[in-house]
Amino acid sequence: QLLQICTRLGTTAIKLGQAVSIRTDLLPAPYVAELSKLQDKVEPFPTTMSRQVLKEELGLEGPGQLERVFPEISPKPVASASIGQVYKAKLEDGTEVAVKVQRPDIIQDIALDLYISRTLLPIYKRAMNLNTDFVGLVDEWG
Repeated sequence: QLLQICTRLGTTAIKLGQAVSIRTDLLPAPYVAELSKLQDKVEPFPTTMSRQVLKEELGLEGPGQLERVFPEISPKPVASASIGQVYKAKLEDGTEVAVKVQRPDIIQDIALDLYISRTLLPIYKRAMNLNTDFVGLVDEWG
């Protein structure tokens, strides 16, 4: 259930889950095992969307342009995580490469999450009478 919550909450929650998944001193083993799936088993975004992102990032216009750069590219990602996904591809000379594609709007999503965190964490800190510098942690993490 924790895995589903992190996934539904989006990138920032997934990154937090990834960070916690390597801290066996913080959580029981079953939780760590579940959260470790966030390392590279996040639900992928559609391949059509990733191809559009690639075309825009590489400045490719018109049909067939992406295929000129990558004559072969896997139809589905070989890995998918919080910030992007990876495709296996070949260049014109046959060199095998990994093509990483960022999730669309990822920068805006993370910026909004960090803004909300910076706004709400001081309220939480006061309400819970805590000494932790949550804003400092968010700033360092961001």
